[in-house]
Order: sequence, then C-alpha cells, then structure tokens
Amino acid sequence: MNKEQLLEQFPKLSDMIKLKEVLWINDDLQNYEQAKKSIQLTMDDILDASARLERFAPFIQRVFPQTAETKGIIESPFVEVDKMKSALSEFTGQEISGKFFLKCDNALPISGSIKARGGIYEVLKHAEELAIENGLLKKDECYSKIDSDEFREFFSSNCFLSRNAATEYPINRLIEFSSSTK
Repeated sequence: MNKEQLLEQFPKLSDMIKLKEVLWINDDLQNYEQAKKSIQLTMDDILDASARLERFAPFIQRVFPQTAETKGIIESPFVEVDKMKSALSEFTGQEISGKFFLKCDNALPISGSIKARGGIYEVLKHAEELAIENGLLKKDECYSKIDSDEFREFFSSNCFLSRNAATEYPINRLIEFSSSTK
C-alpha cells in the first residue's frame, strides 16, 4: 500500500502528518454487552494462564535475576504519581481523594512491554506442552529444572510460528538468551 492509498483509506493521517491535533474514535467500538458475546476467553483460561506463569516463576527467577524481587513473575511496577493527582485536581477544581498510581508497562523486566510479555507467555506455554508431552516435565515439578542442558538440547529442534508475524521463534532461544545474561 502506498502513501496515497493510506491517506485515502485513513484521511486523519493527513492531519497527523501536518502535526495537527487529531481525535480518533474507534468506528468499531462496541459496548461491553455486545463485545462480550464475541470474547472466547473464559475465566478458566485466565486461571490456567496464571497457574502456568506461577509454575514457570522459579525458572524465570533463576535465569533472569532481575526478576528476583518479584520471585520470577513478570509484572509491571506501580509508581505513585502525586503531581498528576494535584494537576487533575487543579484542572477540575475538585478535590480528589485516594492515591494515583501509574502502571509502568515500559519497565517490565525481561520483556519491556505488555505485548512482548504475551509473546514470552506463548513461548512458555508451547514449551510446557512439548516438555510434558515428551515426558520431560510434570506440572507438579519445579520448573527451574528447565535451565539445563537436557532441556536446551530438547528445545533446540523445536520452534513455532508467531500468529502476528511470519517469524519462527526457536523455543530454546529464551533459554539461550537467559544463559547469556547470567
């Protein structure tokens, strides 16, 4: 798609290019009642993902020491933003109770972004499935054992294709990367 086609399809781009202020409202925006009908994610899916990340936490903490403070859980830090609260209070002319916090997804350990954390999760999920299917891992074991030559060799011949890009990701890449950061 060339520039002219983009500008024709997305007319607001023209104002953006000219550095004008732009308000974009999603034309496909739905209210929650409409949107939830098309959501395939269930609470069981969420609980399963949470349990998986807990199982992998010992491995992540072992190979990525920067996650020691969170015991291997990749979470965004929260920072109190008093000046933001004061500015909003002054702007609205109303006293605002409570505290204001900023969720700093930019400071996620290892990944640096929510999208990257999702990619790491996909790799971990696939790695877990392969290791369990091949009798190398059980869900009740300590996953720090994945940081071993046995697992590096096993994962060296496995990869998956990302849904979002035509890129293959070797599963052992996460393990190799973690070994090089020690």
